[in-house]
Amino acid sequence: MHSLLYSAVLGKDWLALSENVRCAHAAGGELRGVFRITYGAGWAARKLARWSDLPPAAEAAETRLQISSEDAGERWERSFNGAAFTTRQWRGKDGLLVERFGEWEFHFKLRVQEGNLFYDQSGARLCLGACHFPMPRACAPLIFAQEVPDGAARVLVTVTVTLPLVGLLISYEGYLNVKENVP
Repeated sequence: MHSLLYSAVLGKDWLALSENVRCAHAAGGELRGVFRITYGAGWAARKLARWSDLPPAAEAAETRLQISSEDAGERWERSFNGAAFTTRQWRGKDGLLVERFGEWEFHFKLRVQEGNLFYDQSGARLCLGACHFPMPRACAPLIFAQEVPDGAARVLVTVTVTLPLVGLLISYEGYLNVKENVP
């Protein structure tokens, strides 16, 4: 099974992804791996990360990812050493990938380069009830994310979130085994 969401967002570029990255996006399977989770060094970054229910810092967090189809998108349930971190993703009206975590909604243009997947953030919104407030880049969290194949059975994932005036909020990087999901 492959990701209907990511193939719809990427269009013809879906097939330009490495097989490992495509397999990592298979809905219905569970991927396992190990991630290093780091908070920013400042007091504000550590407090904001904990207040936001982000996963706790760890050198080698046992990681699980379960992707399931939900409504017109996907539900991404991550577990880092048992700490849940769940987001919803869907295709926006503008064709971009939208990811929602808590009150935050992030918009990404997906880009494929040499089989790797890059998430180029194009916007952020603060969602309070039915009101969605576009955040100026100078105030919004900035996310860098990429997925890179590693050998025949893994995908290396890097995600970094920074905040203006705070700096690094959280980063997590590690690998997911996709061998079980390879068709």
